[in-house]
Amino acid sequence: MFPKRSLFGIEIDAVAMRDAVLQLKKWVDDDVNNCRCRYVVTPNVDHTVLLTGNQQLQESYRHADLILADGFPIVWASRFLCRPLPERVPGSELVPSLFDSYQQPGRLRVFLLGAAEGVAARAAAKMNRHWPGVETVGVYSPPLGFEHDDDETNYILGRIALTRPDVVVVGL
Repeated sequence: MFPKRSLFGIEIDAVAMRDAVLQLKKWVDDDVNNCRCRYVVTPNVDHTVLLTGNQQLQESYRHADLILADGFPIVWASRFLCRPLPERVPGSELVPSLFDSYQQPGRLRVFLLGAAEGVAARAAAKMNRHWPGVETVGVYSPPLGFEHDDDETNYILGRIALTRPDVVVVGL
């Protein structure tokens, strides 16, 4: 798919924002009937530190479909180490760029997961005003520590499955 740069024990995709958005759109548009779950991670310096001792996080990065450099320090280090990444592709800009690419109302179905209670609902309201081509089909703010509670995790998965989103935006 994209060339990779090995940095800090992570295989980061050497991709610019435009190409990342095009890839996400392709996955969404091509997988409508396929229902293959894919995920993107956006490492920053904090992630690189956490990865050194966290096997579960390392495993999640190994299986990610796209790994994009979120922070400028990652991009700067890539250039210093002669493994250049084209640019920073932060999740906070990737998601709006993806939404911008959908112009027809109801074309992209999105579920918002995470943040404090009420934040996702406020974000959904703003999204619906700004991006008519994006339909928010669900929001949920799980309690802190939900990842250690199988019942809560199953509840979240059930809510997501019922809404059948094209994209789940996770903000934790």
